[in-house]
Amino acid sequence: MGGMAYDQFPNIYREVPGGPELLRWFGEVPSFHDAEIVSLDLRRWGVSTLRVHGFVANYQADLGNDLVFDKHAIVTFAMEDIMDLQLDGFSHQNVIGGLMLQRATDRGRANYYSHPQSPEDIEIELEPCYGLDGVIRAKRVLISFEPGIPDGPSIYREGS
Repeated sequence: MGGMAYDQFPNIYREVPGGPELLRWFGEVPSFHDAEIVSLDLRRWGVSTLRVHGFVANYQADLGNDLVFDKHAIVTFAMEDIMDLQLDGFSHQNVIGGLMLQRATDRGRANYYSHPQSPEDIEIELEPCYGLDGVIRAKRVLISFEPGIPDGPSIYREGS
């Protein structure tokens, strides 16, 4: 994820179930820069999930400063009680410029919330790059991950 411009958000990863394990895996606060949305499953009740293929990107001096992608993982954000969302775009790839996990901010949409707002609400912001982007606000988020590259075509797998 290289550069970790998101160092101002480490506390939320320490507070959210599964966040500390994700920090240990990546070794830093993930920015999810150039990550790909694998799936988004929205449920009107129960748990909705956002699955993102993330990785760490670093320049390797011994390889002529080539960009090396490491620590691939499919990260699942399980969202309970989604209160509001605003999504835009979709494509076959859905690359994001970044993902910010943070305490929810006031976006002036309280009249649209399906649940009363609280300072504990969590927001996932998908920064635009190519395809899907937007904001999802939920009462609770849990994080899990599987090391590896997702099934299907991928620029990170030989022969794809």
